[in-house]
Amino acid sequence: MLAIPWYFSTQLGKPELFGTIYGLATIFMIFWGLYAGSLIDRFSRKWVFFGVNLFGLVLLSSMSLFGYLTDGPGAIGAMLVFMGTILIYNIHYPALYAFGQEISERQDYARFTSWAEIIGQSTSIASGAVGALLMAGVSEGDYQFAGSAFNIPFSFRAWRLEEIFLVDAITYAIGLALIFFIRYTPVSIRTKEAGSAIKRIKTGVQFLRDNPLILLFGNASFAVFVVLLITVQQLLPVYTNQHLHAGAGWYALSEMLYSIGAMLAGVGMIWAFRKKNLVFGIIILMTCTIGIYLICAFSTLKWLFAILCVAFGLCNAGTRVLRTTWLFNHVPNQTIGRVSSVFQTVNILLRGSFSLLFALPFFNRDGQIIYAYVICATFVGICLIPLVAKYKQLVTFEVKTN
Repeated sequence: MLAIPWYFSTQLGKPELFGTIYGLATIFMIFWGLYAGSLIDRFSRKWVFFGVNLFGLVLLSSMSLFGYLTDGPGAIGAMLVFMGTILIYNIHYPALYAFGQEISERQDYARFTSWAEIIGQSTSIASGAVGALLMAGVSEGDYQFAGSAFNIPFSFRAWRLEEIFLVDAITYAIGLALIFFIRYTPVSIRTKEAGSAIKRIKTGVQFLRDNPLILLFGNASFAVFVVLLITVQQLLPVYTNQHLHAGAGWYALSEMLYSIGAMLAGVGMIWAFRKKNLVFGIIILMTCTIGIYLICAFSTLKWLFAILCVAFGLCNAGTRVLRTTWLFNHVPNQTIGRVSSVFQTVNILLRGSFSLLFALPFFNRDGQIIYAYVICATFVGICLIPLVAKYKQLVTFEVKTN
């Protein structure tokens, strides 16, 4: 997912094409997101994970093989992989948190969300480092970093896209093996619901209609994640290339730095706001995110960009840890998958709209990508308003059940 946007932006020179296809694909995922929520609440979350990884293995290995047999997977193959991975995202993360709530005692919700963030982001750091090497290649010689000189005694060429896909396919195979051997005892006991997927989806929607404050909180607090995905998957290649005038190494490094900040959030976010409440922490982190986007828009300093990447990762992951813990405390495990899918659907609509907007040629030439960053900051600010306005109600809220 690092390599494909960079492939469209630099090798094909068509960032607008990628943005357009990404926007349309994201909107298509609306229907999948709602259906995925019903699957998460209907079936064993373990076997949902297994099916997702099997799909990923088949997709990546097929596109890799196609690339080896032809002259690379091309734009269509790259977009198929990208769209398939977005499909995986839209069931993996809601299933992950639903599974975590299912196997955790109430007093351990914050611990689970923190550890999920730490483990997930530590793998992102590793993938960012590997991604930088694979996309940019390494040349033998002396290098300067942070004022120090060091020597790399080896070199290798930048990898082709089908080679990166093959490595991805292997990771899905490893995932299948790990998931197969998971053993657990659920803490939350779910009842098997009869009826069609449409009926089960309506149950989740009805829960939110009965608890509109959860609907407001779930969507407004998702704002940082909306702009994060747009930034990493669409804006960053253009921003790095045109605004910072940097290469693939800096693009991949930014992903690593995001992950370092996110891992720090997993370690200390609950502790940092232990004397306050979860909603207060989310408001603070969203406010910081607005400042980060505005600074990025008007600064071309690479060292400052590196610091802001860490800060942005901390804000995004910190918001997610606090947000998920709040939802765990207010949404029953019986409907958590469907409720999450509603939030995911709104998220998809917003991302699809932003993707199509930022695919316009205006944002992809002459360094005008900075205006996209200003728009992202404004969007987070708008979403912050209802959280501040409903602050007291959110802090004292008790869920209504029929």
